[in-house]
Amino acid sequence: MSALEQQYVSPGSLAAMRQLKTATNATTVPPKLIPTPSLLSVSAAASVEAFYRSLMNAQINHALTGVKGPLFPQMHVQLPTRVLYINGFKGVRRLIDDRFLPENASPFDTTRLACAVAPGIIMTPVSSVLEACNANLNPEPLHTRWLRGITARCGREVIFGLGLNQLSEHFELQMPSGYSPALRNAMGSMAGGVVAGYLSHVPHNLSTMKLMNPSRSYLELFKMFSARKMTSVTFIPESMPIARSTAAMVLSLVAPAGLLVRTTQVVGSFIILNGIINAMAGVRWQKGSNDDDEADER
Repeated sequence: MSALEQQYVSPGSLAAMRQLKTATNATTVPPKLIPTPSLLSVSAAASVEAFYRSLMNAQINHALTGVKGPLFPQMHVQLPTRVLYINGFKGVRRLIDDRFLPENASPFDTTRLACAVAPGIIMTPVSSVLEACNANLNPEPLHTRWLRGITARCGREVIFGLGLNQLSEHFELQMPSGYSPALRNAMGSMAGGVVAGYLSHVPHNLSTMKLMNPSRSYLELFKMFSARKMTSVTFIPESMPIARSTAAMVLSLVAPAGLLVRTTQVVGSFIILNGIINAMAGVRWQKGSNDDDEADER
């Protein structure tokens, strides 16, 4: 790998490619490298995605509460905060990988795991401000309500960060090499979004409802979600109340409210973010490659 290629590849992607190359024979064509995003590309992607996220968040809140709210509330706060948030995820990941991630660490290495979850934990306060902007049922001022539901939100952000960074890149590298870079990126983002959207759904619902109902505990909110699922367990006789309640709890975990909307939101966000970031970074990378080729010819 040339010095130019290494310059535009994040350490996490580089490690994944080395593992893939080790697992295959030397004649296998390596997958297309994933460029390291620039501040400009991340900011541009986040600016576009901020409006999509706000729209979908309003739909999720409607599905959870039954009350319609504005689609683009407080965008003067949301837009710069979202740009900071996405830049933070990418920048913190890059910084941590550069400083702490062992080059040949196994997928289950403790240090690798800590590096993967750290961006989500660090960016949780910024995410909380974004969520508070969409909390149409909480009359508290923004500087107070952003703290509501922050515990569950931290778990959601860890999963979101893993999906946006590691999972999307992992799935992109698994796509057939014959596909175009844009298609591989979109499919990788879609796969990562589906996994992250599904796994983050329960903590997202809990954090949202805690934000809307700060006086209620997480246990009360979970029981409320489970009670809504009682209408879906009619196949269990009413003479077995414990079995019905257990089935409703399991259903609220396996198929939580707003599942399709939330998953669509995460998938769309990943495609928008990774697509624009990689497209802009790829142009910069291609220009650098052409400059190298011209230098070699001279």
